[in-house]
Amino acid sequence: MLFTQTFAILAAVTPALGLQMWDRCDNNIGVCDTVAHCNYYHGNASPGLCPGLPNNVQCCYAKSCFDPRACPVKPITGRCPGGSNNLYCPGYMAFCMSPKECATAGPGATVLNGFCPGGQDNKLCRWKA
Repeated sequence: MLFTQTFAILAAVTPALGLQMWDRCDNNIGVCDTVAHCNYYHGNASPGLCPGLPNNVQCCYAKSCFDPRACPVKPITGRCPGGSNNLYCPGYMAFCMSPKECATAGPGATVLNGFCPGGQDNKLCRWKA
C-alpha cells in the first residue's frame, strides 16, 4: 500500500517538474544549461524556457550546435553546451521551423525529419553557415 501511494505521488509530481538539464528547449533550438556554462561556449542564454529548473539554468543557444545525427560532416565534441546530443557541426547551422521557412533559411537548406517536436509544420532545417 505504501508503494502504491508513493508511486501515485511521484506520478502526480513528475509532469510538474518540467525539463531536465541538457533537455532541448525553445522548439528544439537550444538546450537547458547553466548560464555560466552557456557563456563559456559563447552561447546566448534566455530565461523562462526551462521550467522546473533553477534560475541559473536557462535555454542556451550556440551557433552550429545541434543533434550530431543531423550533421553531414564529423561533429566536434567540447565546443557546445549540453550533452552528447548537442555537438558542434562545423560549417552548418540548424533550427526547427516550417519546411516553407526552410526554403529561404540559407544556402543549401535541407529539411530533415525526426528531430523536432510538433508534426509536419516543424522540421529541422539545416544549411551551410
